[in-house]
Amino acid sequence: MRQITLNIPDNQFSFFMKLIRSLQFVQVDENQDAEVNVYNPEFVAKIQQSQQEFEEGNFTRVKKEDLQQFLGL
Repeated sequence: MRQITLNIPDNQFSFFMKLIRSLQFVQVDENQDAEVNVYNPEFVAKIQQSQQEFEEGNFTRVKKEDLQQFLGL
């Protein structure tokens, strides 16, 4: 069995789900539907930006023993 993730425009989501549920070979995880739009899009964008910066090597390493000083505590 294979699983896919799709990005569906909000204004087409209802139609898409009706279409998908009409296919007998497709299983819809109802719990997944409940989680749609749970996260703030601005927050998600910040996390994605942080991931991109990390992949580009734009980050700072701090040793555990230096953490309090780094945070100014």
